[in-house]
Amino acid sequence: MAVTADTKTNNANDALAYAGLKVVDASQGVAGPYCAMLLAQHGAEVIKVEPPTGDWARSLGTRYAEQSALALAANRGKQSIVLDMKKPAAAEAMARLCKDADVFLESFRPGVAGKLGLGYEALAKDNPGLIYLSVSGFGQSGPYAERPATDSVLQAYTGMMALNRDSAGAPNRVGFLVVDMLTALYAFQGVAAALAARAKNGAGKRLDISLAQSAGAFISQKIIEAALEGENPRVINAPAGAYRTADGWIIAGLSKETHWQSLCKVMGREDLLAEPRYASFEKRADCLRELQVIVAAEMVKQPSDWWLERLSAEDVLCNRVNTIGDWLQDEHAAVNAWAPRTEAPGAGLIPALAVPGVVPPAPGDPRAHWPGLGEHTRALLAAHGYTQAQIDAMLAAGAAAQRP
Repeated sequence: MAVTADTKTNNANDALAYAGLKVVDASQGVAGPYCAMLLAQHGAEVIKVEPPTGDWARSLGTRYAEQSALALAANRGKQSIVLDMKKPAAAEAMARLCKDADVFLESFRPGVAGKLGLGYEALAKDNPGLIYLSVSGFGQSGPYAERPATDSVLQAYTGMMALNRDSAGAPNRVGFLVVDMLTALYAFQGVAAALAARAKNGAGKRLDISLAQSAGAFISQKIIEAALEGENPRVINAPAGAYRTADGWIIAGLSKETHWQSLCKVMGREDLLAEPRYASFEKRADCLRELQVIVAAEMVKQPSDWWLERLSAEDVLCNRVNTIGDWLQDEHAAVNAWAPRTEAPGAGLIPALAVPGVVPPAPGDPRAHWPGLGEHTRALLAAHGYTQAQIDAMLAAGAAAQRP
């Protein structure tokens, strides 16, 4: 059972799936912390253990007091304790935190956790039911295990970047930390499955979740295609894609033969339907560049709304290519409360993205709080058996730190 530093009880959270679970999150960055954030949003008590300088994600990008956009996305609903693991007193405190934890997360380089006394064998000795999650770039074993890795490196390694080529053929990275985020989702499902298994057999489990394997699993369709068809698999649904209009961009999906026919009708180019070279998906794929030029020349003649109204009337899949700002102001997103504005320390009102499948936290709910660096150090140490004199000594020695 979790020992919470917050003396207030939120009865509404008792019904959440992971209420009563205790999670110690020693990971940094995005993948591990976002996984732990999902556990927190499902009701778990998540203790974020940070070094004196803080999780490096707090300083990545523009900084808002003690936060960044990455840190705000990945750490909502946690409590923060600062421990300097190079000091014996901090190592002892970490051991206490982990002794009754249900889940432990780490993202050290392979072997580092063991040197700090935080390896699976050491923690499981006193806590055999522990679910132990390691998140790393290339996994805990293999010739690349020691390699440092970033999201971009993994996009390049797995072939994901090669799938996202521009018109000149140059590979491009996806414009956000997609590998980190999808790894967090795979890690969360791995922890969920391990917890379900433990409920049946009582056994803990060690999980090795790498960004490399996660990225490969995520693009499994393309990997299978490449194995079956070579490096240049057949184009499908040609000439579907994004097209510039008179005032922006739209996307047109052409997954059925009737969609192609409807597109030609809306463009006023029924003559294309009589061209034998465009008579099937396969034939149009062979003429992709040619058709893209034809469609592009028509699309720029009218504004986006003109195209969307007429294509939608013909049941052609289509949408405006929105910016993030467009999406935040979208009526459908607002009606469904997907990004309600919430006050975040140091950042003001920000979109607090709702986690799909979870009742969003109400104001004042611990799940709605973003922790400052070391905000809960004193309270958490006290909750784990330390006297005020012992806590003062740890703070004075630099083994722990409390936010002023």
